[in-house]
Amino acid sequence: MNYKIIDHTADLAVEFYGKTIAELFENSAVSLSEIIYEKKMSVSEDKNFKLNFTSDNIEVNYIDFLREILYNINQNFYYFYKCKATLLSETSLSIKCWYSKFKKDDINNEIKAVTYHECEIKSKVIYGHKMYYAKVTFDI
Repeated sequence: MNYKIIDHTADLAVEFYGKTIAELFENSAVSLSEIIYEKKMSVSEDKNFKLNFTSDNIEVNYIDFLREILYNINQNFYYFYKCKATLLSETSLSIKCWYSKFKKDDINNEIKAVTYHECEIKSKVIYGHKMYYAKVTFDI
């Protein structure tokens, strides 16, 4: 599994996982789609776009990335089924995202916003493997 939902009193807290920082970004977009649509959707289209992020630190890039993904899910009803990230440096990355478009009625869990509250990106050993994880809190 590429994510774990964490108990939180009022909002939705999630840990996303990846073997690399690039994979962490990739898995986060796909997992966020699964959380919002509450399942893996069958993909009928092969559309994509590219996003570029540069800032002072990786956490800012990560939050900006998730905000862009959330915007496209909430406004355009995109379901992201694949992403390919390329780290250009410690503070810069490029991400290509593939999506299929659905209807508003297909959304089961509404998420309003991505927050910086308790956001962190770290590495840790999970089931004997070094993994990167990002803890994120969403406003629901």
